[in-house]
Amino acid sequence: MRILQNADVEFHEAWCPDENVMHENVGFSKSVGRVLESSRVSVAWMPVGISMGALSHTLEFVKKRTAFNAPLSANQLVQEKLSRMAAMTSSIYLLAERVTKDFVAGKCGLPAIAMAKAHNSFVGRQIVSLAREILGGNGIVLDFQIASKFADMESVYTYEGTYDINALICGRALTGVSAIKSAVSVKNEYASKSRL
Repeated sequence: MRILQNADVEFHEAWCPDENVMHENVGFSKSVGRVLESSRVSVAWMPVGISMGALSHTLEFVKKRTAFNAPLSANQLVQEKLSRMAAMTSSIYLLAERVTKDFVAGKCGLPAIAMAKAHNSFVGRQIVSLAREILGGNGIVLDFQIASKFADMESVYTYEGTYDINALICGRALTGVSAIKSAVSVKNEYASKSRL
């Protein structure tokens, strides 16, 4: 993904004080699991940043662009779409902020993080779609920044567990029933029912 800063880090002859060494008895949930959870929380923020960028570029575009001797910003439908973009961007920001605060306080589990990731990427797709609509043909070329935001949002939608999987994780927490099944378990379930 272009929006993530990735690095390949190698340490040679690195030193770590004994009190900072992770011992074998720490366990997954206090070590690697916690790192993975925090990275999941950061994925809920990615649609926020992309959406803010899309809104900012769209506003800049409509203020400068004219059609029929008037700025696009004076168009009622453009203002309605901008208003929706702003409201949706604010809502995903607030959800990401709430989940982050709960996570830092130790009150947030995987279902809430999954819900934020699923919801924010779903709404974020709507936001960048509105930006593309407002820019018309200019929304599909890289020169105006919206096409890249669109591609970035699609990556986030499928990154770290697709929207569907995150929605199912949240659904499992709400219902107590897992709808996430492997093809083998579905096949076995079907076979046992067909024998009846």
